[in-house]
Amino acid sequence: MKPSNSGKLEIIQISRALAILFVLIGHANNNFYQEIGYDWFNVAQWERTGGVDFFFIVTGFMIYYLYNKHAGNKEKAIQFLIKRSLRIFPLYWIFTTLALIVPIMFPMLQEGYSMEVTLKSFLLLTNEPILSSAWSLTHIVFFYLLFFAYMYKPVIMKPLIGLMIGFTLLGEMNIFSFLPSSIFSISIVEIFCGALVAYLSIHFTNRYAGLCIGLGLAGYFLVWTHNVYSFTFIPLPLAYGFCSMLIMYGIAEKDKTKRNVPYFLSYLGGASYSIYIAHGPFIKGYLMIFVELNFFDIFHPFFGLIMIIFLVTASCCMVYNIVEKPLVETLRRKVLGKKKVSQPVPHLLAK
Repeated sequence: MKPSNSGKLEIIQISRALAILFVLIGHANNNFYQEIGYDWFNVAQWERTGGVDFFFIVTGFMIYYLYNKHAGNKEKAIQFLIKRSLRIFPLYWIFTTLALIVPIMFPMLQEGYSMEVTLKSFLLLTNEPILSSAWSLTHIVFFYLLFFAYMYKPVIMKPLIGLMIGFTLLGEMNIFSFLPSSIFSISIVEIFCGALVAYLSIHFTNRYAGLCIGLGLAGYFLVWTHNVYSFTFIPLPLAYGFCSMLIMYGIAEKDKTKRNVPYFLSYLGGASYSIYIAHGPFIKGYLMIFVELNFFDIFHPFFGLIMIIFLVTASCCMVYNIVEKPLVETLRRKVLGKKKVSQPVPHLLAK
């Protein structure tokens, strides 16, 4: 059954905003813990919070939902890869360059980077890029390449992707310990799980959408409780990924009915890539300013954390308005001949 909505995915637009804010909050708390020792609910000591897992599921869902109908169309496949590249790399390169310049201008802040590290970061050939908050971008780009290949030759790529996912899961169970993690990554599997949710949403009606959302949220709460009390061993990526799938499956069904969503959240969804790329440097910058001003000698760190989250969000939105939107529109106009980007194409990427 095909969705009955207009294709704008209003509620999922909110999920994009919530996903990126989830990631931002986790990274902000980690920086507070590293710099001043403040750790909100000990979150910084968890292996992961689940923000990036939800982010991956949303990414896979949006890409499959929007582009699967073009599978087998080589021209559309090439356009897909060009559009993804134009959205991903220019802004990423700008902020990576800024991250390189800062140590030169302020040597006391951080050591410089070797040429090898620099090249690998620019080409996204490392899981530890110079722009550290963008580590998951390597997995996103690899997924884009695989999805491009699927669109180009779906008959060949379907079984190959299935084998890759199967071997990755076997690797997670320590059956195949020799597999390269850069290719056989559980993060890639999570993104494809998001695509699976999109497939299910397109072809079937979910009569238990509310229950799916409730169970997914309850699952997140249980995993967080486990992180605090360590009741038993839980493979966190698999647990978070499954809960995220339930939430997304429920949201997708709700989104088949046209709904109005708050403009602010819809806007944040559109600005999600700018927030993803820029939030790390802004967090470090604002935190350094707060420390220099002795802010935490007067106010509790919790209030500083909240303030920095708002300041970073606002700053990233300025990046979206001033840099990303005009840059992408200009590049698409020159490369693809598009006069205007009528609506942002999802570009979710992200602890």
